[in-house]
Amino acid sequence: MQMDQNDWVLAQKAETLRLSGAYRQAINIFKELRSKKKYEDNPWINAHLGTIYCQLMNYELAAALLLDVTEKHQNYLWAHAQLGEIYRLWAIVENRKEEYVDESIASFTTAINGQPEQSNYAWALAHLGATYRLKMTGNIDQLIKNQIDQESKQEALKCLNRAIELIPTYTWAWGMRATVYRLAQEYENSLWDLAVETVISQETEVLQNSSSPISGLDSRRSNLHEHAMLAFYLTKTNKKDQQEEQKDKNYSRALAYTQQALILNPGDHIAQLMLIVIEANKTKEKRDGSLSEQDIENIKKELDKFFLDGDPVIFNKCRNLLRHLVAVGRVSKNKLKNIRDRAGTGSILAEFVLVEDLIDESDADVSEEPEKWLWKNFAVTQACSSVMTLLSDLSSILKEDTSLGKTKPYRDLSLAINVFDSLERLYQTPALSEGERSTTLESWNKEPLLETVKKERQKKSNKEELKKKLASLSSIRTSL
Repeated sequence: MQMDQNDWVLAQKAETLRLSGAYRQAINIFKELRSKKKYEDNPWINAHLGTIYCQLMNYELAAALLLDVTEKHQNYLWAHAQLGEIYRLWAIVENRKEEYVDESIASFTTAINGQPEQSNYAWALAHLGATYRLKMTGNIDQLIKNQIDQESKQEALKCLNRAIELIPTYTWAWGMRATVYRLAQEYENSLWDLAVETVISQETEVLQNSSSPISGLDSRRSNLHEHAMLAFYLTKTNKKDQQEEQKDKNYSRALAYTQQALILNPGDHIAQLMLIVIEANKTKEKRDGSLSEQDIENIKKELDKFFLDGDPVIFNKCRNLLRHLVAVGRVSKNKLKNIRDRAGTGSILAEFVLVEDLIDESDADVSEEPEKWLWKNFAVTQACSSVMTLLSDLSSILKEDTSLGKTKPYRDLSLAINVFDSLERLYQTPALSEGERSTTLESWNKEPLLETVKKERQKKSNKEELKKKLASLSSIRTSL
């Protein structure tokens, strides 16, 4: 629908505010325009208003607005693409909910007219590739067997390759393709893509500037962390005739990236822990799989410093996160108590994370909307999962010979915090031999938590049920 000239100028002002991140001001203008009856169902206004609610992580209202627009205006491809992005982000914060992944793929596929190789819509192609990336590791039974979904990998690469062909300087697409290669354990290809992304990006310390469920990180994911972990993963994939030389080179690269992260941000506790893990694994391999008493003493000193520096930041966040996970029913207090009991009295987990108050308090001290808190603090979920995964790796490297104690409680807690991140990292870490990795994955296979997630994912996607849920928001949508 055409707008009056003055109204169009006002709408463009709202769009400029949206693009600059001034969401509340943009909403006020869009609401002012929608208050005029002739614009109440204007597809352009409603679609752009929906993208703002997506940025504010109100995915239900965002999807309701865009779904209404796309059903009434089938050829509005931009709106289909934005709906796809809403579902993609919603799937991530909802533990890769399969029906949202499927809806995202359907919407993006419509936006590119179902032809990735012929489409010129680079943004939709890149984000469709990112959605297929979620499906690569979405099958837990496959991951337990050290496998990824090859069909999803091929679809992801097809879309990302075309996006990069259309825009060779598309940094987000390069970064996402690096992630696809990482999950496929094609680490050299992944590192190459990250190197290209770093060269062409204006901000070399960050990766993937894009709409993201990770608030608090300015919608960015640390590039240096990813570089360091990729180089670390490469230490387990070299051919025997090049093993020592190449392995040393990759360890040096991994340590250099981690140290650079700490130079840029001395308070980067994840980088600090990564440095300890990588150095410990390197030393252990140099000594044919064992560490001397002096090695262990040196690692303990580094750990003591980490716990001293990291406790007020990382572990407070972990405790708060667990309270919210308990509040929404994703983790039970009984599960946390079992992990704490296995870790043992006086263990690091009992002392720093699974404290008495967290497990024994009758009512968790959480925000009024714990689910929304979890969405908006998804970065905390990723950070805490990474810390527990790294601590489990370190415990394994040390053969449980230090104050860290047993490996399994850390892995179990990481799994409870973020199932898919934990599985993906365990699937790749060089801290375990292939035998240890298979044993650990098999031990997880009967985990009640994994069984619950698998059952959820086996439920057939019910598009009509989802549409009904979103339609229930119609009164809110109308009164905007």
